Amino acid sequence: MQANGAGQGQNQELACLSAAQNGESSSTEEAHSNGLIPSNNNGNNVNNNNGAPSGGDPGAPASSAAAASGSEMGATLKKKKRLSQSEEDVIRLIGQHLHGLGLNQTVDLLMQESGCRLEHPAATKFRNHVMEGEWDKVAENDLNELKSLMHSPNAIVRMKFLLLQQKYLEYLEDGKVLEALQVLRGELTPLKYNTDRIHLLSGYLMCSHAEDLRAKAEWEGKGTASRSKLLDKLQTYLPPSVMLPPRRLQTLLRQAVELQRDRCLYHNTKLDGSLDSVSLLIDHVCSR
Repeated sequence: MQANGAGQGQNQELACLSAAQNGESSSTEEAHSNGLIPSNNNGNNVNNNNGAPSGGDPGAPASSAAAASGSEMGATLKKKKRLSQSEEDVIRLIGQHLHGLGLNQTVDLLMQESGCRLEHPAATKFRNHVMEGEWDKVAENDLNELKSLMHSPNAIVRMKFLLLQQKYLEYLEDGKVLEALQVLRGELTPLKYNTDRIHLLSGYLMCSHAEDLRAKAEWEGKGTASRSKLLDKLQTYLPPSVMLPPRRLQTLLRQAVELQRDRCLYHNTKLDGSLDSVSLLIDHVCSR
């Protein structure tokens, strides 16, 4: 009877051990694949010490592997932070170009992986508010934030003038003459800047319809096109560390192509001068 009982006990132990090996090991593998370590293993070797085994030798290789992996990740992060100034500049230029193409998710990933910043957060808010036509937020909040980041505080007056001019024209186009007059008298005139332009702007009050206004002001009208042009002008007053000049990568490429053409002994002057007319992958050389 004891032998039979002992045999049954051994069989039960073997069954439990087999179940633990089959079930618990697969559970552990699933947890690892998700990046999480279970807090216990049926009360046995594993505790909640970052997934490190509490037992002796069997856990030692896993602990060593984890430490080695952590060291490699730390070394990789340190390497990513050791970018030179020129490398950071190139990444920002690429990011700006990709943003212009509408590849915003790619830009976010590039900035995240490189540890760089495309532009100052205050500049991002400023850009968004300009493109959305939130003129009060731009004038009252954004310009005050940017003022401390600018080399020339006097540029704030010129930027504010450009913003209020856009605000004034949009009111006129919408037929809000009283609001436009308030901007002209209460906001633009007190700046005491470019009075000749203010006199010209006041004449637009006599425009009978929106088409007449856009023609006389040489203005695209309320919307993305005119606000993008406005933003290009505003960016010239901001340091490149805060916001890059508009289409900076294209500007540099165009300068490089122009220099190569100037040095080309047999250059054909009839060729198109745009970047699309040449290959950026090789230096420009005309044949005889």
